[in-house]
Amino acid sequence: MKKGILYIVAGVALFNTYATAQTNQLPIEEFKLKNGLEVKMIHFGTIPAVTISCYVNVGKKTETPGQQNLASMTSDGLLLGNEKHTRIEQDGMLAKLGSGISASANDNYTELSMRFLNKDAATAMELFSSTILKPTFPADEIKEQVEQTLNYNNPYKMDIGDLASMFSDYSVYGTANPLGRHFYAAQLNKVTAAQLLEFYKFNYTPKNTKLVLAGNFDNAQMKAMIENLFGSWSAAYGENNGAAYETENISKKEYFFVNKNRATQTCLQWNKKAPEGGSKDAILFELANECFNTLLFAEIRAKEGKTYGINSRYSEANNNGIYTVSTQVRNDVAFETTVSFDRVIKQFYDSGITQANLDKAKAALKNRRLAIESPGSIIEFYNPILYKDVNKRNEYLASIDAMTLEQVNKIVKKYFTPDSYKLVMVGDATVLDPQLQKITGLVKLPVTSIEKDN
Repeated sequence: MKKGILYIVAGVALFNTYATAQTNQLPIEEFKLKNGLEVKMIHFGTIPAVTISCYVNVGKKTETPGQQNLASMTSDGLLLGNEKHTRIEQDGMLAKLGSGISASANDNYTELSMRFLNKDAATAMELFSSTILKPTFPADEIKEQVEQTLNYNNPYKMDIGDLASMFSDYSVYGTANPLGRHFYAAQLNKVTAAQLLEFYKFNYTPKNTKLVLAGNFDNAQMKAMIENLFGSWSAAYGENNGAAYETENISKKEYFFVNKNRATQTCLQWNKKAPEGGSKDAILFELANECFNTLLFAEIRAKEGKTYGINSRYSEANNNGIYTVSTQVRNDVAFETTVSFDRVIKQFYDSGITQANLDKAKAALKNRRLAIESPGSIIEFYNPILYKDVNKRNEYLASIDAMTLEQVNKIVKKYFTPDSYKLVMVGDATVLDPQLQKITGLVKLPVTSIEKDN
């Protein structure tokens, strides 16, 4: 996830002192404005302060051909000034508040966040709403943004991990799906401030957006501010935009290689089907994946010593229907590591997990929830794009306890099949060639493969 950060100062460290939540039940008030904007207010902690997040149902999934990176550039562009405040004016006001506004876009949605003390609520909320509702996208700064994006994301200069992630998306989704497309110089240089403004107007609408607040504040006061600042917001085009794409079934083993001259290591990334975010399989999968991670580390790292680390990652936030296993290894053991992975995932699939494994996984997931100490993390936990039902989310800890060994082992059989994945390898072809020749059906991808808009 690419992030833009407008301004943050050391004073915000006090937000880390919120009391840890020892229960999964929090007071939550929900309401909707006349224009369709949905709002959740969550009481958490004792410090008189607020964290507010705005979730917009627009991300990489919404980009049409030729619009690669528009979701991210639009979210970053919101921080460049608006009709009420220039960027410099806004920076100065935020500095006085000891606050900041962050913006980021992932595959699934865009999030803007701010945190402030209750005594500064009027000024802070005005700044936050202006950022969301009145952006200007100054042309000269958008041009600089394009140049910086290309300079820092040049495929010929990327590290092997970033290349593996980029080409994993390409191999899994293809360029017919926005999740498989990636920006490149000829395409991104055509992006204009006017194009970002049109993208903004189409996607940033009240019915396509949700506000969530967490902290220790006066509900009536915050509700009145929200109605005053956001109540007149209207949609220029659509009302409830968004997009959904089917992820192609991964039904066999496929191998892809991207050359990175003089790479001193090889990056390996296996990509497999996962549950959609918020689905009934999601928590069961998290439990199974916790056990799979333990086995991967024990076998490939601890026992065989092939890598300093290997992990299986699953992000409900991206909601892209994929989980990935990634590692970086010495060049001389690249092929051996693929053999080790095949052995470990087959072992996991065949044997499943024990009750002791499951108990440890349950404890790990529950401890992560109970260890949440900040309002921002609480907001993430109740992410309204992913979790529509607050009451169901409130039962998260109880739902973990209710999961049975039989249910989790069925998930192992469903998602940890040993005969289907897409593996992307990135390394130095001249060094790896003898090992690459051992892989049947290996597809070598030139860096220019991504330069497609279809």
